[in-house]
Amino acid sequence: MGEAGKYNKGERDQFKLEADRLLADAEFWRKIGEEYQQPLIVTGKLGFDVQNRSGFQPDERVVRQPGGRPQMVRGNRYTERKGFSLNADFYFVDGRTGQTLHKEKFTEEVLYGEEQKISPLSSYFELMDRLLPNFLGVISPQKIRGTRVLLK
Repeated sequence: MGEAGKYNKGERDQFKLEADRLLADAEFWRKIGEEYQQPLIVTGKLGFDVQNRSGFQPDERVVRQPGGRPQMVRGNRYTERKGFSLNADFYFVDGRTGQTLHKEKFTEEVLYGEEQKISPLSSYFELMDRLLPNFLGVISPQKIRGTRVLLK
């Protein structure tokens, strides 16, 4: 079980309340700003959750009829899937005043089939790799170079 599994719902709710209280404490952030010569402070909350996404999925198969003619058969089939989600709330705080200047929320999700044995830690790093360019784009303009092939 992941890190979140070590705490019951009441304890997790208490941690969230404490984080919200600290994020709203302008005096605390002003003191941090004084200590570090009043910079822009970036702080926030990060949540990583495991999700069971098992359920019925559309299924299409080609079946050969007795006459040898192929036919498309559509239906549903039950699929075991596991998902991971990463939720990040970033707060940009003015170190001079302790006031929040901007808030930005990011959510990333990845799903795996039952045959894929991916560890939660690997999924966390995959999701962070997706999230970081978006976060950096908030701080400064980013240029992406590359070639994308749509059809071959």
